[in-house]
Amino acid sequence: YGMAGIDIIKAIQEIFTKESNPELEVINYLKQKGYNDKAIAGIMGNIAVETGGSFDYQEQEDLEKPGDGKGEGYGLFQYSNEMKDSYNEWKKSNDRTDSMESQIDFMDDVVKGNWAPGLANMDRTILKGELFSGKFEPDRIAKSFNSIFEKGKLETDYGNRQDLANKIYEEYF
Repeated sequence: YGMAGIDIIKAIQEIFTKESNPELEVINYLKQKGYNDKAIAGIMGNIAVETGGSFDYQEQEDLEKPGDGKGEGYGLFQYSNEMKDSYNEWKKSNDRTDSMESQIDFMDDVVKGNWAPGLANMDRTILKGELFSGKFEPDRIAKSFNSIFEKGKLETDYGNRQDLANKIYEEYF
């Protein structure tokens, strides 16, 4: 191979590492935050539906087809109304700018009860049990995450949160 061969390999590696994969970035960050594989897949099934598969933290709800959030939804979790206000307050209070990490850190603080307004105590207890016990499958976690945190439709034109969670689990874990 000689030196030229190594340079070519290095050049190819650089090309591939520069290409961003938002889905993988979100998975890796959730992993860093301590979520188990099944919980990550359940959360990702929701993010897939909320972002229409873009996994873009700057995703804006389609104003042409307003859903419950009346076109206000924003980000990985399509924060709107009170949750969007709470997220903006959290950012100010924590001196953070909007990013994929900030949106996930906010979700994590709400789920763990480190930030209010967030979830009712009973809801938070149920969701924490599902996310962190390791006893539940991705599809069940996706359904619970939706009903407690997202409060969206289980199925949209993009797909079903539970099916997507299982697909993501099979693909990545």
